[in-house]
Amino acid sequence: MQVWDKLLDIEYRFTISLSPTSARQIPRAVDQNYHIYEVPFRRRNTFFTMHWDELAEKKSQSLYAAWLKYLLQQSPALPLELASKLHRGFRAIRASDFTTGAFNMCCTVTFEDGFNALVRFPILGRSRFRCEKTSDETSVMAFVAQFTSIPVPTVLGVGKWSGGPYIITTVIEGTLLSKCLRDPSVLVSSLNLSASKMDLKLAYSGMARIVLELSKPVFKYIGGLKYDSGEWRVAKRPLTLKMNELIRVGNFPPNEFVDYNHIFESASKYFQQLAEQQFLHLKYQRNDAITDEDNCRKKYVARCLFRHIAQQIPVQHGQYHLYCDDLRPSNVLVTESDLRVTGVIDWEYTYVAPAEFTYSAPWWLLFESPETWDLDNFMDRYCHRLELFLKELRVHEDEQIRQGSLKESQRLSERMALSIKNGLFWFCLAARNSFMFDEIYWTFLDEQYFGPLSSLDDRLSHLTQDERDQMEDFVQEKMQQIEERSSNYTQTALHSHSDSVLMKLESISNKIFKSDKIYCILIQ
Repeated sequence: MQVWDKLLDIEYRFTISLSPTSARQIPRAVDQNYHIYEVPFRRRNTFFTMHWDELAEKKSQSLYAAWLKYLLQQSPALPLELASKLHRGFRAIRASDFTTGAFNMCCTVTFEDGFNALVRFPILGRSRFRCEKTSDETSVMAFVAQFTSIPVPTVLGVGKWSGGPYIITTVIEGTLLSKCLRDPSVLVSSLNLSASKMDLKLAYSGMARIVLELSKPVFKYIGGLKYDSGEWRVAKRPLTLKMNELIRVGNFPPNEFVDYNHIFESASKYFQQLAEQQFLHLKYQRNDAITDEDNCRKKYVARCLFRHIAQQIPVQHGQYHLYCDDLRPSNVLVTESDLRVTGVIDWEYTYVAPAEFTYSAPWWLLFESPETWDLDNFMDRYCHRLELFLKELRVHEDEQIRQGSLKESQRLSERMALSIKNGLFWFCLAARNSFMFDEIYWTFLDEQYFGPLSSLDDRLSHLTQDERDQMEDFVQEKMQQIEERSSNYTQTALHSHSDSVLMKLESISNKIFKSDKIYCILIQ
């Protein structure tokens, strides 16, 4: 008990205490000296926006804080011990400081012969379904290494310690592409508008080659990859970034997702499942989901109509491709001199997806997360970059078709260009992103499918009778949740864990959660 009590008293530089209000409303970043700065995000339409559930976020950060302190108490001995098992005959002499990613804590272990190994610990509180995530990622890296020319880390080992799973991989040298071309005037990742055309050409050329390679393997089903009985097959549900975020900051009950062994035989069924997730998200997020009755009605109607769109969207049948939710320049390593790709990292949330995801234009061309976009001027900023990217993609397509490694029917460039014109880009983005769903739907999808909007009543005729009958009860239930402002988060707890250490960590996190502070673990 003394050890566990001590964990509550440990102060650590990664953990910054902020009030709940400032933590939610003011994005912040930290420099190498651990000074906190406000981050100038672009202003979003607050009427459309569905914010994170503040209390769900605090619960997740509390889990993170408890787990982080437990990890640090056992380090550097822990990463040294784990890595030593996989490089026999040489002594591990040094473990680096931890670096923090969105979902993992990482540490580089150096051996006396100069060999380096990267030890990655999925973060409790930021990563849900950690064991499933770890298994999916290692499977995908092995598949990509075997069947594509994309350079990826080699998996040296996978296992569990008392605080959860870990992965050990080789270290790939290079600088993150996002750092090479980032805008120095802002702390969040954003493309430097002063970047030369040559640098953009090199950057987009490398990314185009990755996207093209990832599109080549074809599968009959949608889901997660597994190597079983000497063959690769789709054998489980697709674990997505959206699923992780819905639980982490949306109070989404894990048992509302499809079962672990579920695979999808058609893209239509998968899109309908994603649309249903959007509706259930609005239903289950208790706090910060709506502002008033009108806001709730508009969000309810948008999700009902999106379900209808998902049922009728034209899809390709029986030919599906690998898709990585988090493929972006911040996960691509390059040489600083000529921006040549040396490696692609962080393959979590990669799965076999509808071909429409692959055929949609890349969302990351501005080096920004969608949550930071100002949709009012997005197309003005984006379309010129898309032209440059598609030009480089066509160069690779033409070259590989001449070499015989790509068929004319496998071209992506024309399909990506079309996705902007026919709205597929926005449909797929709305299906994958829960917290900016409303902005995307009302800005780009509603009028395309249902015509000009003069009032919300115009849309009620497109709802089913059941949807219309249930709307007002739904609205009143959400308004009651605003009044209650409760933290009913038992449904997103560490369900199915019997391990005493994890149960104790959750107990500690509950003490942190009930305190008057929220713990923000800031990304390095």
